[in-house]
Amino acid sequence: MGIISVEFRYYILFWVCIIGLCLGSFFNVVILRSLSNESIVFPPSKCPKCQNKLYWWHNIPVLSYILLKGKCYFCKEKISIQYPIIELLTMFFFAVSFLKFGLTWKTLFVIFWISGFIIMTVTDIKEKLVDCNIAIAIGISGILYNFIQTGLEGFIGSILGLAAGVVILEVIARLGYVFASTRAMGEADTYVAGALGALFGIQNIFWILLYGLIASMFFILPVFLYNQYKNNNKLTCILSVLFILSVLVYYKLLMNYWMMGILIFLGIFLSISILKNIRQEENRNYLPYVPALVTGALYFIFFSINF
Repeated sequence: MGIISVEFRYYILFWVCIIGLCLGSFFNVVILRSLSNESIVFPPSKCPKCQNKLYWWHNIPVLSYILLKGKCYFCKEKISIQYPIIELLTMFFFAVSFLKFGLTWKTLFVIFWISGFIIMTVTDIKEKLVDCNIAIAIGISGILYNFIQTGLEGFIGSILGLAAGVVILEVIARLGYVFASTRAMGEADTYVAGALGALFGIQNIFWILLYGLIASMFFILPVFLYNQYKNNNKLTCILSVLFILSVLVYYKLLMNYWMMGILIFLGIFLSISILKNIRQEENRNYLPYVPALVTGALYFIFFSINF
């Protein structure tokens, strides 16, 4: 599109924020009801505690939470802080998408992807459940986006990226059978990796997965390493520190193939060490990995020059 005036840009931004808040409120419904296996359409909004039907002014994004002082109007039970957080987070990402990509088709695609990312991330964190249909929808839209952008070349790159994402995550997940007699990751993680491959293509999916691995340091490994430290698994802790240091050296000092090789080498041995420790645990639980994958995807969307 051509250049738009500053006033019109702010006008559009205002409505993008409003739409983000309203859709964020809807995403809360989708998250809650997908976990309880209820329809997202019927019945109308209700308090999950006392089941009373909510009035229209109970559903105003963020404002209702403030007016109700974080409590149900009927039973006075506390309302989860998740509701305003998801509404504000959705508004923020919608606004940032518009500011970065402008009034374009790319913005609409990015907003659609972010909507799916938010829902899948929250359900994965809350219950370790992910609706794979959302990942499939994101993947299909990614193929369409790349075809619109670069034609047949983009379509082929998107299909190859989808295949690479699925294969890589499945190989990693099935390595768990070798070292821990169970999958290392949930099946939904493979769907999400495939969807990201479709979005970013074969030329970028390896970077996305690497970003996701790095992001997992902040989401997954701190909890896991704390447990390893308590269980006196020193090798895993040492390898984790070396891996983190190698990542920092790669990005800050030596971004070359030798350093990348060391990074991959340490990553493989760290994964093997983790899987061996998981095998020794009696109660095995999957840690949510979708938040890490989503973080890697968001980083690439907003900070990579290749998107």
